Amino acid sequence: MVSPRSISFLRRSNWRSARPFAGLLGSPVAFGLLIVALVAGGWNYVGGEASRAAVAAGNTRISGLERLLSAVKDLETGERGYVLVGGDVYLEPYQKALGAIDTGLAGLGSLAQVPLRQGGTSLAALIADKRDFAARVVAARRDASFDAATEIVRTGVGKQQMDAIRAETAGLQASIARRMEADRSRDAARSLLLSILTAVCAVVAIVLLARLALVRRREAMRMSGLLDGVLANAPVGLGFLDRDLKIRHMNRALAVMSERGFGADLGAPIWAMLPTLADALGPKLAAALHEGLVTPDVPVAVPTPSAPGGVRRFSMSFYPLRGTSSEVEPAIEGVGIVVLDETLRWMVEERMRRSEERFRSLIEASASIVWTATAEGTLHPRQASWTRFTGQDDAAYGGEGFLDAIHVDDRAHTAEAWTVAVSTLQPYETEHRLRRADGEYRHMAVRAVPILAEDGRLREWVGTHTDITERKAAEAAVEAARQAAEDANRAKSQFLANMSHELRTPLSAVIGYSEMLQEELEDLGEPSLIADMKKIESNARHLLGLINDVLDLSKIEAERVEIYAEDFSVAEVVAEVAATVEGLIAKKENALDLTIAEDVGTAHTDVTKLRQCLINLLSNAAKFTENGRIGLTVTRDAEARLCFAVSDTGIGMTDEQVGRLFERFTQADASTTRRFGGTGLGLSITRAFAELLGGTVEVASREGAGSTFTLILPAQFSGPDAGAANGEDTAVGNRILVIDDDAATRDLLARFLEKEGFVVSTAEDGRQGLERARALRPRAILLDVTMPRMDGWSVLRALRADPELGATPIIMVTVLDEQNLAFSLGATDYLHKPIEWGHLKAVTDRFRPGNAEGPILVVEDDPDARERVTTFLEREGFPVRSAEHGKIALEEVAREKPALVLLDLMMPEMDGFGFLRALRTRAEWRDIPVVVLTAKDITAEDRRRLAGQADRVISKGSVSLSDLAQEVRGLVGIPARD
Repeated sequence: MVSPRSISFLRRSNWRSARPFAGLLGSPVAFGLLIVALVAGGWNYVGGEASRAAVAAGNTRISGLERLLSAVKDLETGERGYVLVGGDVYLEPYQKALGAIDTGLAGLGSLAQVPLRQGGTSLAALIADKRDFAARVVAARRDASFDAATEIVRTGVGKQQMDAIRAETAGLQASIARRMEADRSRDAARSLLLSILTAVCAVVAIVLLARLALVRRREAMRMSGLLDGVLANAPVGLGFLDRDLKIRHMNRALAVMSERGFGADLGAPIWAMLPTLADALGPKLAAALHEGLVTPDVPVAVPTPSAPGGVRRFSMSFYPLRGTSSEVEPAIEGVGIVVLDETLRWMVEERMRRSEERFRSLIEASASIVWTATAEGTLHPRQASWTRFTGQDDAAYGGEGFLDAIHVDDRAHTAEAWTVAVSTLQPYETEHRLRRADGEYRHMAVRAVPILAEDGRLREWVGTHTDITERKAAEAAVEAARQAAEDANRAKSQFLANMSHELRTPLSAVIGYSEMLQEELEDLGEPSLIADMKKIESNARHLLGLINDVLDLSKIEAERVEIYAEDFSVAEVVAEVAATVEGLIAKKENALDLTIAEDVGTAHTDVTKLRQCLINLLSNAAKFTENGRIGLTVTRDAEARLCFAVSDTGIGMTDEQVGRLFERFTQADASTTRRFGGTGLGLSITRAFAELLGGTVEVASREGAGSTFTLILPAQFSGPDAGAANGEDTAVGNRILVIDDDAATRDLLARFLEKEGFVVSTAEDGRQGLERARALRPRAILLDVTMPRMDGWSVLRALRADPELGATPIIMVTVLDEQNLAFSLGATDYLHKPIEWGHLKAVTDRFRPGNAEGPILVVEDDPDARERVTTFLEREGFPVRSAEHGKIALEEVAREKPALVLLDLMMPEMDGFGFLRALRTRAEWRDIPVVVLTAKDITAEDRRRLAGQADRVISKGSVSLSDLAQEVRGLVGIPARD
């Protein structure tokens, strides 16, 4: 351990504050008191000197008065002697007295000139009178006689004058004495007070300074103790060598270093354990001891097994320690040493050097170009990898010269991105083409990051150029492959569309002709042939169903299935499905149990795909069940999901069969396929449709005990593919749009109009109503006036200004009495609320299709299909005309306005879409109902193009000719002929 006394050898005198008067200046009060004492003492001294000077002056004046009085007396004596004797010898004292009087008056100055009492005569005046009197007496004696002079003396004037002079002189002397006494009294009092003040201030100041000195001493001792503690516990080694260069004192850190490294102890040289250090340290210690030189930072390596790497490294500094004598150059008493253990720092630096070497090697070996730049954005000199790749030297790439190696088309965006990165200190990322030394441009991915100093300032940039030419080529190849795949997909889609048309058209002909032949054979009375024709029709419809399944599967695989969500009554749809499959179920003597919960309500999803799923499940149950029961149970759970459970008492399945049940083109096993037939697509399509609608299909089965398939769908479809309901773009010719913000009024109007045979659409405000009118193109519009977002008048103006909707009849239904305004804006009619239903019926009957005049125009490019439809409609009593394509159809419409148009879409010259656009541009043709009858696979885009243009969209083969005739009757109101 190291004592505080030992550390004192390492101190320097200037480590503490020892400035002159530091204590004095550190106590303002003591300093002030000392100043007061000095001022009081000085004042006392000056006052005493002044008092003594005043006394001396007073004594001088008194003496002067005495001499002046004596001179006057000598004047009178000289006068009397001359009078008595008359000899001139007696005039000498007289003359001397006159000179003495002048001298005395001059010495007294103003004292002789000012009378003692106010109104009296001054001493000078009295003496002047005396002199005049004496001069008369002397003159009388000299010029006359003794008697004349004696006569003058006997008057007593001289005596009176002399008495007055004596009295005045005595008074002046008394006055001066009084003033002197008063001055002595004041001086004594002042001297006493100032002496007391000086003594008190000096004593208090001495006490304060003594206390301050004591406090300073204690503080110095405390600081000395702290300094001793700092030196003893300093993390650096501190020690003292005597003149023999032996260690006399060490602090704790130096002792620890000695134990770990050089092994020296007190009283021994520092190289005691390592003699080799003597050669290295001896000259430096001698220089400090004998020449007073300071030697800093001497590296010392000491082999130490316990040290990392087996060597402990120290840094030593030596400086002379001088004595504290008052000599100009105190003698050197020893050498102070400061030792730092730099083993860890050396190891860190060594690791850093190795890391830098590795980094440099990585840069040299890296396929990327690694570069650094200044904070201003210019490349540092000696960028070896940049020069090696581009061939540019330091001068070439300096400043913005590096841009010359970048392709001219990429320079602008490269420079802009680099400028933004440098100004915002954000990472720099871009791609450009860089010219290689051989002149070839290579695609480069560039990335650089800012390196910030500890204070947040930008120090430099470090970046890389990575060659991505091969990747770019691969991406281009992938893009070309993707484009080729998309082209192939489009070609496949077109092929499917064409195949749909080409396959469905002949099958529709087979089905249609078989229906016609069945009616003719029935008329001819050939029942045996009717059964054969039914088989032909049944197989044709079966083949059409297989084609539809394959087409659906191809759309599912291509992810081209489109969802058309609409609102519908669940119970009604399920009842329709049950009626559709009733014959199929009864074919194998099965019975259908239909159970529909009361709370199933309505749903918003694709009703067509829901029907197909239910028909597939029921058909599947009917296929594998004989003389059994098939159940369809519909419920709605707490999560607003619809559950359609189809159960049967058929053959059931094993777990293995259930596992591959939904695989495409697969049934339970080969024996099942041979026994029951089928392609194995129905269930896989059902599951795919269920998943598209946001639901799933679950199955539970036991071999020999039947199966239960449960279709679970959300009641509200909210998927991204939700489109306009396909029910909204049908029945346009008989559709009325009700626009009213009151829900009760909308419901009442919709119920009444639907009861009257109209198809009704509703909108809850003016803006929505305007959008639905443009999408649906209704036969007529019932419009309220007071509505949010857009009132009825604004809707009426917008409708009349629309070239496609301007001719649509608009009936205002409102509580306002504004008929004149309504008719001026173009309203067709005006109804007041509350509505008179008879009046409403009379108004809407004008827009009912009714018994339309004119023929049915069949527009079909296939001659067989055109002839088949034409023949059947004529047999049903309809007047019919036909056209091969759209252009001829427009000519037929111009020749005679038809009551209805049956339109195919895929035709030469002018297809169905072009015909519809041309037809709806003529105001007088806008009310002609159009039914699209096509074998084309209708897409969402097709439906959008047909929205508001066609009244029905029917797929060929999906309805029979009789059903088609029923659709025509519903639209034109023409009864069949008997």
